[in-house]
Amino acid sequence: WLYLRAERQSGAAQTVLAATRTAAVQRGSLDVRLRIAGSTSAKEFVNITAPRLSGPDAGPLIILNLADAGKMVQPGDVILEFDPQSMKDHLDDTIDGLRDRQNDVAKRKVNNELRMENLRQSLRQAKAAVDKAALDYKTLDVRTDIDRELLRLALEEAQAAYKEMQAEVALTEQSLAADLRNAEISMKMEELHVERHENDMKKLVIRAPIAGMVVLQSMFRPGGDQVTVAVGDRMGPGQPVMKIINPGKMMVEGTVNQAEVTRLRIGQEAVIGLDAFPEATYRGKVYSIGAIGVGSRRENYYIRNIPVQVILENADSRVIPDLSAFANVLVDRQENALLVPAAAVGEQDGKQFVYIRTEKGFEKREVKAGLSNGVQTAILEGLKEGDVVRAQY
Repeated sequence: WLYLRAERQSGAAQTVLAATRTAAVQRGSLDVRLRIAGSTSAKEFVNITAPRLSGPDAGPLIILNLADAGKMVQPGDVILEFDPQSMKDHLDDTIDGLRDRQNDVAKRKVNNELRMENLRQSLRQAKAAVDKAALDYKTLDVRTDIDRELLRLALEEAQAAYKEMQAEVALTEQSLAADLRNAEISMKMEELHVERHENDMKKLVIRAPIAGMVVLQSMFRPGGDQVTVAVGDRMGPGQPVMKIINPGKMMVEGTVNQAEVTRLRIGQEAVIGLDAFPEATYRGKVYSIGAIGVGSRRENYYIRNIPVQVILENADSRVIPDLSAFANVLVDRQENALLVPAAAVGEQDGKQFVYIRTEKGFEKREVKAGLSNGVQTAILEGLKEGDVVRAQY
């Protein structure tokens, strides 16, 4: 009975031993990666916005023609055009106003010249009267006392009239010059008005500054609906309409917790994936790491995330902006290490251990662990290649 009982217990122990999940210690490389979740965006792009016109009387900006989303364009291609009719009508009125100002200036010049010539003629007459009175005054010797007084008074009167006429000519000349200058300034302002609207007319047709793909922006319409910009929409000055992106240079923009950002360095390798295309993987490198943490009202005040950009090195046509993506950044690597499942390593009293399989069952053995990526752990001391350990301590 004792013999049969011992055999039965030994068989049960062997069954439990066989049912326990185990893993063999293998030698290999251990990669430690940090996942960054975010979305795709273009590294090289140009924002196209509704133009800022020079005057408040330019009229509404209504889209007349718009490049299709996803279209590839070349520099100089027309990608956006606003309805110019209201501005053309206003420009025609402004040009008519300019012509009126030009005609007014020309008329004023002629009238001023005619008036000044009349004044000069009156001044010449006054000078002639002074000369005549002066000649008459020279005949005082043959005149009576009364005639002498009359001649003296006549000379003084002629001289006073001549001086007054001289002052009137100078003042009138200054007044007419100021009036003409005022008219010329009004004409110049109207010329600038016309020039401003002519420049605004050129801004209504926007051409592609670089080669790339058209990405239309979204906007809110009355009622709160968010839609993609389309023909017929009314835009405000400076409002985003589209982007021209270089599809060959894409990147993943995401954030990493402030406690883990110290593990990142510019140039670290990364493996990038897209949620829309699970089978696709891309190579990448860390391109930039933000210097200031960001947060939001929905997050705890003390939780801050650091913006990180990872550039794709082999992007294809499937990579377009605003796709949800992730980047597994290689932050550390241990070559030629003994690897065991991470769950197989336990810790007690500051010491690490595993359960290794022996002929008598699993026995606890102290080890020294190295890097761990959450799936595998590198063992520096205490095990050798080929040992079998329990997959969970």
